[in-house]
Amino acid sequence: MLGVAEPAPSGPIRVALYIDADNQSPQTASALVDLLCAGLGARIVHTTIAGNSDGKVSAGWSAALREQIPALPINMIVVPCRKDAADAALILALGADLADHLRLGTRVVLVSRDALLLAAAERARAAGCRIYVAYSDSGSLTARDPGLTTFLLPALPASGAQAEKPPLVTIVPKVPAELSAPKAEVAKVIAQVRGMCKQQPGGGYSATDVGQALAKIGYKTPAERKRVIATFPGLRERGSHPHKLLVF
Repeated sequence: MLGVAEPAPSGPIRVALYIDADNQSPQTASALVDLLCAGLGARIVHTTIAGNSDGKVSAGWSAALREQIPALPINMIVVPCRKDAADAALILALGADLADHLRLGTRVVLVSRDALLLAAAERARAAGCRIYVAYSDSGSLTARDPGLTTFLLPALPASGAQAEKPPLVTIVPKVPAELSAPKAEVAKVIAQVRGMCKQQPGGGYSATDVGQALAKIGYKTPAERKRVIATFPGLRERGSHPHKLLVF
């Protein structure tokens, strides 16, 4: 028997959840609670969760529900990793609780799309239990019993996984050809400039002479000359125009 208090003569509709953790993702928990509590004005008084011995999905359901309803009583049933083991556990749990549900007027929501559990839900309904089915929408077909009201929860991303993040795009700025030139080409330009310019006392070359030399080599515009000079390793500037020196 369930350890829950008897209802007051009037108040919110009492609901007990029976969740097949091996069949439905805990990502549907928020939508389920919102539907029942905010949408229908119900109060979830007890939850039974059955899942395989791995336990991760069952724990995920428990955590997701407790995030919405911190004081919610939850019965966790761990079953072996065998076909229909969780279904059988939920059927037995529902059978054990059925008399209490009938006495207290508790509605039952079975969270699964498994045909075996749907058949059990029909038997409980025939016994007088107000029972409903809920599961997330998907592209696969599910056998529905016309005698059972079904709540279709929002569809989840593929395999119940989180939506795939868009690929990270790295933007690489386009570098002028002169700046991306191989070191050998830069060294060749430097050698040509040094051969065409007179080195000043104390080191360095006149900026005016360097510009004229680059123009003769083929760098016709000031912008082109400025870009190629920026590639000179260890470049330093001394003085100011018209006596500016470039040390490289």
